Amino acid sequence: MKIPENVKESLNRSLKARRVILATASKSGEPNAVPIGIMRFIDDETLLIVDNYFLKTRANLDSNPHAALTFWDMEEKDGKLVTTMACQLKGSVKMESSGPLFEKVRAEVKAIRSEFPAKAIALLKVEEIYDARAGATAGKKLQQ
Repeated sequence: MKIPENVKESLNRSLKARRVILATASKSGEPNAVPIGIMRFIDDETLLIVDNYFLKTRANLDSNPHAALTFWDMEEKDGKLVTTMACQLKGSVKMESSGPLFEKVRAEVKAIRSEFPAKAIALLKVEEIYDARAGATAGKKLQQ
């Protein structure tokens, strides 16, 4: 599914503000959710998420390669924080810990902060996008 430009822009702002959560589940359905610190788009349908400290997340993705990434974008209006966009992106995940893309990203991560392990990359192929804002459209699938 092609990720709309406004969703990409909002997600990038949310990442900078540390408002991005990746949720996974074990094969038996045990949930896990973690904040995401390093991520980027590699095309119009795929997110690359760096695995620095995945533990339960990695175990979950190895046995159940599906995830949901939720973010919320906010701005100040009249002295209050207002959510301007919030979405949940769902899809399948492929883990990579070798190959040219992994090696390139690992080098970039190490250049940012050498102590980051950059153990793997998670490639989230977005298949569905949902509205995660409060109100009448909450939980509804975004149309293309």
